[in-house]
Amino acid sequence: MLVRAIALSLAILVGIGVIIPLATDTTEAGPRKAKKKKERTWRGVKKYSKRWWQLYRAQERRKKSLMAQKRALRLKQIRMEAARATETETVAAPVAKAKPSVKTVKSTAPAVLPTGEEAPAGWRTAQSSPAELQFRVDNSAGDQVGSASISVVGPAVSASSGPKSVGGVSTSTLRREVIDRMIRENGWVVNDYQKDIAGQPVYVVVAQSQTKSGSVQSRMFYFTEVDGRIYSVATNSPAQESERLAEESEKVINSLKNRLRPALRASTKD
Repeated sequence: MLVRAIALSLAILVGIGVIIPLATDTTEAGPRKAKKKKERTWRGVKKYSKRWWQLYRAQERRKKSLMAQKRALRLKQIRMEAARATETETVAAPVAKAKPSVKTVKSTAPAVLPTGEEAPAGWRTAQSSPAELQFRVDNSAGDQVGSASISVVGPAVSASSGPKSVGGVSTSTLRREVIDRMIRENGWVVNDYQKDIAGQPVYVVVAQSQTKSGSVQSRMFYFTEVDGRIYSVATNSPAQESERLAEESEKVINSLKNRLRPALRASTKD
């Protein structure tokens, strides 16, 4: 009995091993019907007869004629687009030639400080407003090397200035204004200190900024109190011109301290 059971089990296992692969192959590789291209037929016409060939050739001629018409239409569209583009360029050319050229006239008149005195050599008036004067700074050859501005920061809280204040306004507040400006102009503050110019305390902030070309510009900010107002003298120049503009800025501060015009004082009041 034991031998019979073993033989029966082996037969069943062999049968299963043979049936499963055959069933899998039959399932995956079953008959597949390929889609046949539908041929054109004409009712009542025997295939490959003389009439059938006549109709077939006529059909092919119509197809070729239709394709030729499509190609001709596309070619016509391409030629029209090219002609339109050429016409547009022809019309735009005289307009571009007729456009008047704008020439920039450099001002050669000497700039004047708010005190009425003549500005340092090389300073040229750029723009102005009731509260700010802007100058272009040129070298001896007439090329621009920097810029300067004189502006009113605001009213002074008091007429006295201490070690950490200008006109009653703390130097930390003025420094914060410079820092905010440098952040907007891709710059940074390097140092700040107070010094006496013409016997009056002046707060100075030294900063730098980077141009688009990567060069570093020297930025100087001078704050001083004059007649109840806090004035700022700011300069922007390459590092090699910073000493020159620092000396000229101190002369401007001295001029503001000594001979500020009443007209400017009136224009900067609230």
